[in-house]
Amino acid sequence: MNLRKWMTLFGTTILTGGAASLITGIVMLLCDSSFRVVKTGDDWLFNVLMMALAGLTFGAFAHMGFFAYLMLNYIARSIFKRPYLWVALQGFVAVFVLIEIAYWTYDSDFPAVTFWAVPAALAAASAAVSWWKVKETTAGAWVPTLFYMIAVTTIEAMPGFQSGKISSLVFSLVPLFVCNGYQILRLHRILEKPKSAPVAASAN
Repeated sequence: MNLRKWMTLFGTTILTGGAASLITGIVMLLCDSSFRVVKTGDDWLFNVLMMALAGLTFGAFAHMGFFAYLMLNYIARSIFKRPYLWVALQGFVAVFVLIEIAYWTYDSDFPAVTFWAVPAALAAASAAVSWWKVKETTAGAWVPTLFYMIAVTTIEAMPGFQSGKISSLVFSLVPLFVCNGYQILRLHRILEKPKSAPVAASAN
C-alpha cells in the first residue's frame, strides 16, 4: 500500500458514496415525493444535488471507518497470540450488533417491521459480500468481512438509527454499506503484489 493507491481508494470511495446516495435518494423520492435531504420545498433539482453531496460525505466517513478497522485489526492481531480468538471475538460482536439493532428499533418510532427487517437485510447483504470476499481470497476472510460489514457499518450509520425516521436510516445505511462493501472487496486487489515479468528466453 502506498500513498497513490490509498488516495485512489479514497477518491473512488467518495464517488461510490455519491453515486449510491444519488440512486438511493432518487428511488426514495419516486416512492415518496415528500422525501427531502434538507428542507428545499419543491426544488427537486436542489434536493438531488444535496443527495449527491451527502453521498460524498458518506463516502469520506466510510473511508475513515475503513482506516479505523484496519488499525483495530492490526492492533488486535498483535494482542491476541492465537488468531482464532480475534476471529471468534469478531463473530460474537457481529451477532451482538444485529441483536442490538433489533433492540434499538423495537417499539420505537420506526415502523414495526424494522426491528427484524433491518438486521435480516444487513445480515443477508453482509453474508453476500463475505461470500464474494472468500471467493476471491481465502476462507479466513469470512468472519472478519462479516464483522466489518455489520459492526462498522452500523456504527457509521448510528445517526440514522437515532433519528427514528426510516427514510433517514435507509438513506444513510445503504450508501455506507455500499462504500464499505466496495472497500473491503478492493483491499486485496490493492495489496496484491504485481507478478514479476517473465524472464525472456535466450535466443537460439
